Amino acid sequence: MSEVVLEVLNPRGVLEDPRRRGLFAPRPADLNGKQICVMALWSDSEAFFATITQMLKEKYPAVEFVYAESMHSPFAQDKTAEVAAMCDAWLDGVKSCTTGGRMDAAARLEMLGKPGVSVCTDAVLMLKKLQSDFNGVPTCRVVSVPATDYIAAKMDPEKMKAVAAAAFDDIVRALTEPLTKEEQEVSDFIVDESPLKFTGATYSEAYEKFQQYCADNAMGDGMPVVPPTREAVEWMLTGTTYPRDKVIGIMEPKRGIATVEKIAINAVMAGARPEYLPVIIAMVEAITDERFNQYHVVNEILPVFFISGPIVEEIGLNNGSGYLAPGYRANATIGRALLMCMINIGWRDMRYYSSPGGPGQIAAYANYVIPENQKESPWPSYAVSCGFGPDESVVTVCETLSVMRGPAETLFMETYEQRLEKMRQIFSQHTNVFSHFGMPPHGNPGARHMIAMHPSLARQLADAGFTRESFIQWLHDANTIDWDKMTEEEREEFKRNVREGRVSEFMRRFSLDDCRPGLLMEPFSDIKHVALMVAGTGAGATLVFSTSMGSTVLGAKDGKPLPFMQKVIRGAALTKAGR
Repeated sequence: MSEVVLEVLNPRGVLEDPRRRGLFAPRPADLNGKQICVMALWSDSEAFFATITQMLKEKYPAVEFVYAESMHSPFAQDKTAEVAAMCDAWLDGVKSCTTGGRMDAAARLEMLGKPGVSVCTDAVLMLKKLQSDFNGVPTCRVVSVPATDYIAAKMDPEKMKAVAAAAFDDIVRALTEPLTKEEQEVSDFIVDESPLKFTGATYSEAYEKFQQYCADNAMGDGMPVVPPTREAVEWMLTGTTYPRDKVIGIMEPKRGIATVEKIAINAVMAGARPEYLPVIIAMVEAITDERFNQYHVVNEILPVFFISGPIVEEIGLNNGSGYLAPGYRANATIGRALLMCMINIGWRDMRYYSSPGGPGQIAAYANYVIPENQKESPWPSYAVSCGFGPDESVVTVCETLSVMRGPAETLFMETYEQRLEKMRQIFSQHTNVFSHFGMPPHGNPGARHMIAMHPSLARQLADAGFTRESFIQWLHDANTIDWDKMTEEEREEFKRNVREGRVSEFMRRFSLDDCRPGLLMEPFSDIKHVALMVAGTGAGATLVFSTSMGSTVLGAKDGKPLPFMQKVIRGAALTKAGR
């Protein structure tokens, strides 16, 4: 009986830079007389390292310590050269539930010839190792501490002493033990792009082997994927006029090269149709733009996509009831295709890059893809409001740290005034919309908000005389505290409310010392930093997606950050829109 052979094209991306190197700086056998730089991430890390440095001083009386800022924050600048100049060795951490920015200080310090040890919790141990890997030094030394023990001790210095003491011997060994052959001899990360073949007595057996291969090699999202046979990929490529070898961008975390063909292979795996391909390509183009902080969304700080323009109707994107729910192939597979590109082209291993330390998010299976319901909108399309032409279809993307539900028609009986107040409160100082960063002072240019508004609320706003822009301006003005623009009566009332505890910034109370010239608290600094698009049905609900530091702020290299990352959908072969 002949075997069935299932041959599929390889979805993996070739790396922009496959070079890797091992450790080479000798470890100091004796720390006496050495200067060790300590880079503590947060105040809990400072408590952890206070015990470690005390114990090191007892063991090595002549050891000295210098201190520098940790470089794990997404906002951190590369200060590794300065750190390398001030020390013989270093300690870094403690990472408890996040990986911060793309840059890995450990890898860069090792490349500068300075040995050291990173400390993290076991919840993010693999993430830390992967971070060093895609920074070119996969064998950086890491010591992990039990996440439960460490996080339970965060607010208790006495408990933290016990956690640190338990890790002390491992830290000393990692600082002082000689390098192994495996740590020094490392191969480059070369990708074999050959097609993959799976055989079985029946097609079902070969198909199951393919599915298991994807699961075993972190090539999927946990659900079955469509085999990207050569025939299926050729069919997918009929959806675009772009050549198959056209490079669209570089995908994090390992910086794989996203060609049109690789995107098409992953779109097949996600179950998409060829007419969806131009939208998927535009989404990849948007997040791989060098002005977008792509690495942040790889760590499941989820991206939110607005799709505006005629292509929404032409490819059948559901923009009515349940547009974020299962049941519509275009909505589900377009968002899933982007995830598959992240997984396979960018080498995003979902076993680790899913929700560091947390439970994960069900929305990650298809991301947030929100199509505009222009037929029900009282205002010009969102794309037109941004300066694009009426025939252009546009993808807009930002990350989100917070998703808040605004006025809804199905659960509550509310007056227009009550709905307006509910929208105001979402942007007020009393909500958690700004996470732990608090109400942005002085118009923090990083704050970004994307409002998916249901049509009935949009209609009521328009009937009351609001344009899209004037409503966003109202949200700003209604939530801004500006001492310099207050009348004397307003200032006296504000001080009275402060005395009575009725005015508070998120996580802290105002004091009378705050009541002085220069006091300015704004929910956002520019109305262009709020994207408002109508989606859903009149009987739906309004959603607000917010982040305290937008993707184009952390990703900005030269010039001013963009309000949002936007790309026009182009190269469509099967639709009039997007050509």
